[in-house]
Amino acid sequence: MDGDKEKYVEALVVKDGKILYVGDKDEAVKSAGENPVLIDLKGNTMLPGFLDPHSHYINSLSVANQCQLYAPPSGTGKDVESIITALKAFVEKHNIKKGELIVGYGYDDTVMPNERLLNRDDLDKAFPDNPVRVDHVSMHGTVLNSLALKKYGINDETKTPPGGIIVRKPGTNEPFGLIMETAYLPIAEQSEKMTPQQEIDWSKAGQMLYAEAGITTAHEGLSHFSQIETMNRVANADANIIDIVAYPFITDVDKVIEKIPLSEWGKYNKGFKIGGVKITIDGSPQGRTAYFSTPYLLGGPSGEKDWKGELTFPQEQVNQMVKKVYDLKVPLILHCNGDAAIDSFLAAYEYARGGDYSKPWNVTSIHSQFIRKDQIQKFTKYKIRPSFYTLHTYYFYEAHLKNRGFKQSQYISPMRDAIDAGLKPTNHTDFVVAPLDQMMVLWSAVNRISRGGAVVGADQRVAPYEGLQAMTINVAAQYDETDRKGSLKAGKLADLVILDKNPLKVNSIKIKDIKILETIKNGKSIYKRE
Repeated sequence: MDGDKEKYVEALVVKDGKILYVGDKDEAVKSAGENPVLIDLKGNTMLPGFLDPHSHYINSLSVANQCQLYAPPSGTGKDVESIITALKAFVEKHNIKKGELIVGYGYDDTVMPNERLLNRDDLDKAFPDNPVRVDHVSMHGTVLNSLALKKYGINDETKTPPGGIIVRKPGTNEPFGLIMETAYLPIAEQSEKMTPQQEIDWSKAGQMLYAEAGITTAHEGLSHFSQIETMNRVANADANIIDIVAYPFITDVDKVIEKIPLSEWGKYNKGFKIGGVKITIDGSPQGRTAYFSTPYLLGGPSGEKDWKGELTFPQEQVNQMVKKVYDLKVPLILHCNGDAAIDSFLAAYEYARGGDYSKPWNVTSIHSQFIRKDQIQKFTKYKIRPSFYTLHTYYFYEAHLKNRGFKQSQYISPMRDAIDAGLKPTNHTDFVVAPLDQMMVLWSAVNRISRGGAVVGADQRVAPYEGLQAMTINVAAQYDETDRKGSLKAGKLADLVILDKNPLKVNSIKIKDIKILETIKNGKSIYKRE
């Protein structure tokens, strides 16, 4: 994965969890010493293990205990009735008793037919005796029934906070179920308590979801203090299967520093490290909470007119947040989707640096979905790395088309222009927003074809090798780990993935059908496909 062109080798030698030699087969056998174990790939293809540039790893611990409600083809949540059916089947399968919380995830309101959206009354009718929480696919909101609204302390007297959305029942002030953005944050922070053994068991189960996707390093992209504590305890119990890189949310940074001093950030403790700080400054484009310079064609999620979305925090506060991270001298990952949010981010970046750009600063703009061409030039000037989300070209293009129009929707995640401008972008799933499927990530970057069969910005397609770099060596740079991960090179960790076909040689339309056969971490096999 190093260099502008792909390179193939015959053999690779692993010793003590690291790559000892890469190159000619005969030389490999010599360098391996006496009685080496020889493994024949039998025509399969080995690559460096995939590095996850952005997902929400902590959610993988709980999704095994939640109902998956993705829209087809990833799930069955095609309409309100299908969602209710799936929730009922989940309750029966898991023997959930009256009064216990029912949680689903992956609800995509953009595909609901005839704009018939899930609401509180639907959930009350189906589950009158249980609090029900159905998390939005964007992970920026949820739909609650009456008992869940009561559980989380939300009622008709609850004021909508700045940067938040509480959809009200028509003609009343009663919450109708959908809670988004800053109004959702207090709900997201109230995670269910795990026992010490559950922390270990659920962490291993969550990490295996990543291993099955060929991922050897996972990203925890917005960590609250209690979640940092959980991941730290699991690491101290020596229970990690893969590496985890966590980014505490800006509001929790001071508490985290008290627990884990800055001197320890960026260093692995038994497979866990704090990589930097996360800031979120706008919402979700498909949820119509991302911040744009022009109005949404369909208005706001609560029927707002001339709606452009809004910043999560006022500009002055964004400025101070970004400067705080700069002054801490740690990497920053900052979520911005809409072009106006990217303008806000760039303004805050310039404020934090005060005109001095001489010192390197590792900054990654998460999603950057609706970045403009003029903003790409600024990213290049300031050496800001975009982490794109090309899966949106498949999963959400039709929603963006309705919300933002043809021209802007065709330019989502413009990886081609970013690479041509000299940037080294990464590409992510944002799991659990989209499934962990690295071959689908690559397929979407190479083909840019929507769920409905539309071509989405053909001029922004990238070559398969470039797409693979955005999942390997470019991510290693995002983590300041190019010396140990991201390519097949002597001295690096033996973090490897074996595929049944070569993504550079199959018909590009078939890349998504490639199977992960085996995942190897530190020279040890952690997953084998049955």
